[in-house]
Amino acid sequence: MDKIFDAKELAAYEAWLDSAQGMQYQSMTTRLLDTILDCRKGWRVLDVGCGLGLHLKHLRQRGLLAHGLDMSPVAVHMAAKKLGPNCEIDLGDAHDLPYEDNSFDAVIMMNTLELVDRPAQVLAEAARVSASRLCIITMNFLSFGPITWRYLSPYNPLQQRRSFSLLSLWRLVREVLGPVPQAWSGATTWPSLQVGHWPFAGMIGVCAAVTPRYMTRPLIVEPARNPATRPAHSHGSVAVLRRVK
Repeated sequence: MDKIFDAKELAAYEAWLDSAQGMQYQSMTTRLLDTILDCRKGWRVLDVGCGLGLHLKHLRQRGLLAHGLDMSPVAVHMAAKKLGPNCEIDLGDAHDLPYEDNSFDAVIMMNTLELVDRPAQVLAEAARVSASRLCIITMNFLSFGPITWRYLSPYNPLQQRRSFSLLSLWRLVREVLGPVPQAWSGATTWPSLQVGHWPFAGMIGVCAAVTPRYMTRPLIVEPARNPATRPAHSHGSVAVLRRVK
């Protein structure tokens, strides 16, 4: 079953973000997002599973038009209250996004795939509404840091949830989107906060190129208004038909 946070869990999550581990998490994810998301100012970016709007705020600071979606009504309310009217946040299901194809220039998912039952379908939906980029950032289960976050900290929103490695995330993107170009990076806090090609980093991110979708319609050919005056060539005889008024 998909994880939908209630008011008590979101309050604990908000308190965790202010802890040393939470501040470390914020620094890692925002630095990693800045590294892998190659975009231009003014792009429309959708954050699927936006939670309390932490990364929506960061996107707005980069000059992007941030739009959020979450399955938790409490999270949507809290995020909207934090960010104000300049950021649109919708209540919806990541498995069936309420947007048209190519509605956004880019879609990001920050620790969203860990919390859903059908990550492949969520990934496919995110790709459908994106016209250019799809960025996924997750904790790396091959790193020691997230292991302590998940099991040893008093509270962490990702405790006992699905885990990914760089290889499993790369394979999932390839299975859903096909052989599209992918860029990746990792963020580590030891010995200091660094972002680069670290396959065993605490956080890993993959950004895939997305091919825009276009709606096509059958070509309609208008019939000639004047009736034919000569029979068409054929293997048999063709009589000329005239309209009777």
